[in-house]
Amino acid sequence: MTHVSKERKKLLARVNRIAGQVNALKGAIEAAETDADCHSIMQQVASIRGAMNGLLLQFLDEHTREHIARGATQDDRDRAAEELIEALRSFRV
Repeated sequence: MTHVSKERKKLLARVNRIAGQVNALKGAIEAAETDADCHSIMQQVASIRGAMNGLLLQFLDEHTREHIARGATQDDRDRAAEELIEALRSFRV
């Protein structure tokens, strides 16, 4: 059983919370009428980014532990390391 299937319930709960934050952001943008609303919207964006970073770190942690540290063979570990490097190269701060 992989780390994703073991943690599916927690991961989905986390994703659902993020989806709720994104829906609230959408509503805030649609309802914005003054410049004062801009500050609140920026705070919501920062909050969503923080939640996404937390989700990403959870995946990075589990991928490293499951596939790199405990990979069945050296080839499996090498492949997992390359997947991690490829993913890290695609991230933007």
